[in-house]
Amino acid sequence: MYWLILFFVFIFLLTASHLILNMLAAYHIQINRWIWALASFLIVILPKIIVPHMNVLFSWGTYVLCGIFAINFMIEQHRWFVTSKL
Repeated sequence: MYWLILFFVFIFLLTASHLILNMLAAYHIQINRWIWALASFLIVILPKIIVPHMNVLFSWGTYVLCGIFAINFMIEQHRWFVTSKL
């Protein structure tokens, strides 16, 4: 049961990531892949430093955003690798 829930959470994060990247591409906004990487860590670290005892719901929200930003980084990294022809 745990792996099934984890699978659906990953599918949700992947879908959200693609929707965000497609929406940004529609408005011709290109965010550097390293900004996504930095954002994925800072979205969790900074609130924990500022408010050590956060609400559980807020913590889960930051974890979801961290996952979305990390997947966006991986998608952009793959896109860069494919287009750079290394």
